[in-house]
Amino acid sequence: MNKNNKKIPQILLTLSVVILAISLLTVAPIATVKATATDTTVTRTASTTSPTSGSTFEVMLNIVGLQIGGVVETIPDGFTFVSTTHPSNQTYISGQKVMFAVVSETSIKYEVQASSEGSGTFSGTWYDALNEMGGNIDSTSVSVSVAKTPSPSPTPTPSSPVPGFEAVFALAGLFAAAVLLLLMRKGKGGERA
Repeated sequence: MNKNNKKIPQILLTLSVVILAISLLTVAPIATVKATATDTTVTRTASTTSPTSGSTFEVMLNIVGLQIGGVVETIPDGFTFVSTTHPSNQTYISGQKVMFAVVSETSIKYEVQASSEGSGTFSGTWYDALNEMGGNIDSTSVSVSVAKTPSPSPTPTPSSPVPGFEAVFALAGLFAAAVLLLLMRKGKGGERA
C-alpha cells in the first residue's frame, strides 16, 4: 500500500465526523420532541426519601436499552451533589444539574447531601443518541427529617434539561460509532500488499 493510500482511512474518518457533526447539529433539535423508545427506560431509586438534615444518601439510576446517549439529573435546590462512581470524564455538573454521558452502562450511582430542612424533587431526562429519542425519568420526592415540626413542602417547579447537551451526547455517540465502524472495516479487509 503506498503512502497516499494509507491516509485514506484517516481522511474518511475525519470527513465522516464532520458530516455527522453538521447533520447532528441540524437534526438534534428536531429529535428531542417528546418521543420515547419503547425498549429504553431509566428509573431512579433513592436509598432514602427521608434523609436527616445534612446527611449523605445514595441515588441509583437503572438504565435499560440505552447504548449511547446521556442522562441529565436535576437535584433539588438546597441539596448538593457529592460524588459518583461514574467516570469523571463522562460526568458534568452545572448548578443543580448533573449530566452523565452513557456508553453501554446499566446503572449509575451518585451521592447527594441533604439540605438542612425542607423537601424537594429529583427529576431527569434521558437521550438515546443511536435512536435519536429521549424521555423523562419519573420524579422522586424527598423530605428532610428534622427534630422540629416540618413545614409543608413547596410545590417544585418543573425544570428542563440544559439546552445543547443532547447534541453533545449525540455527537459523542456518533463519533464513537464511526470509529468502531472504521476499525471493524479495517479488521475485515486486512492489509493488502
